Amino acid sequence: MSTPRTIIYDAARLVLSAASGTPRGIDRVETDYAAHLTASWPGEIYALLPTPWGMRLFDRARFARALAYLQAGWAEAGDAAADPVLHYIAARLAGREATAPEATKARGVGRWARVIGLLGVTGLSFGRPLRAAGRGAVYLNIGQLGFAAWLTTHWLRRRPDMAAIFMLHDVIQIEQPEFVSPAGLRWARLMVDVVRRRATGLIATTDAACRSVVSALGRRPASILTLSLPLADIFTIKEPPDPTLAGRYFISCGAIEPRKNLRLLRDVWEILIDRYGAAAPKLVIVGPVSPRGQSIRAELQASPALRAHIIIASGLSSPALRKLVANARAALMPSFAEGFGLPAIEALALKTPVVLSDIPALREAASGFGIYHLPDDVAAWTATIERLTFDPQAAAALRDACANFQPMTSGRYFAEVEDFLANLPVAA
Repeated sequence: MSTPRTIIYDAARLVLSAASGTPRGIDRVETDYAAHLTASWPGEIYALLPTPWGMRLFDRARFARALAYLQAGWAEAGDAAADPVLHYIAARLAGREATAPEATKARGVGRWARVIGLLGVTGLSFGRPLRAAGRGAVYLNIGQLGFAAWLTTHWLRRRPDMAAIFMLHDVIQIEQPEFVSPAGLRWARLMVDVVRRRATGLIATTDAACRSVVSALGRRPASILTLSLPLADIFTIKEPPDPTLAGRYFISCGAIEPRKNLRLLRDVWEILIDRYGAAAPKLVIVGPVSPRGQSIRAELQASPALRAHIIIASGLSSPALRKLVANARAALMPSFAEGFGLPAIEALALKTPVVLSDIPALREAASGFGIYHLPDDVAAWTATIERLTFDPQAAAALRDACANFQPMTSGRYFAEVEDFLANLPVAA
């Protein structure tokens, strides 16, 4: 039996994610990858990090300690009832005046202290030189961190013996640059250029995303695995109905940015408020505001009526987010473009119906479940939200149908990933 190959895991994005008080979907994906591989990969695994003395490798034990510190800081195993942001949202849903908790704002304070703490908990070390990995190792990059791509991969040109595997979630910035800043477009182009030059293999999340990535690369890497992302363990926990929340609102999860098409929801809620006044449903938008999303946020809160019906918050812990999603009337995803759509599978796994843009990636991610509308069809979105609000039987039937959704499990996903990595061609 051959010796299992060594994995060199590019951990640059993981370190930076420690600056966030709570994880985003992409952060959960990467921490799941790192945690699974450090726990179960039969060969050696190293975390790769840029340091003042060059790219260095840090062993499995240090890597595992860093991951434990990161997850503890995110309070992934905490109690939703203790989350001040959830209390704020619940108060607003009940019609009470409330101020966004200081915790929401303070979580940004000291973010670099968390990064330093992440490095410190591993035990300060110079690490090992790249040659410690030996020949034929696998370089694995899950983070798609464009601005660091050259820094963490330039050494690969001297190591043709290595398999270089990248996960590219999407190339939306290149296909639809109107949705990103000039800097975002530059970093995306840099990432694609690095993958074009270095990749021997790809991991993709949907067939639609894979086609786009291969088209942007202008070549097809020798090894490709296309596999739906798994449901994070935190969303596999059954969430009982909360009578103080259940069914009183719709939810949209994700950053406030042009690509997410939240202006459509503003238009829908203006219509609903005009028709039903105070009886119109409420909308909870959970996610950070990107620099290009400031004007969108202002439009979502442009009138007293909109401010009363649209609640915007960020900084929810994962247990609190699970509770909020599970008790929503439906999750809404009107995006113009997606590479996958984690909020959709998280909602469906919690038996919360989803209303989605009719785009290929979301049809794949949600396995055809849910209700689909074109992202510019305001009338269709309004009619569906209206029906789910005021027709209890229709809402209940859709929720019952969600019980048939079968998400990709972590066990099945990582079994296929490990098989893919273990059977990569070995360079001559």
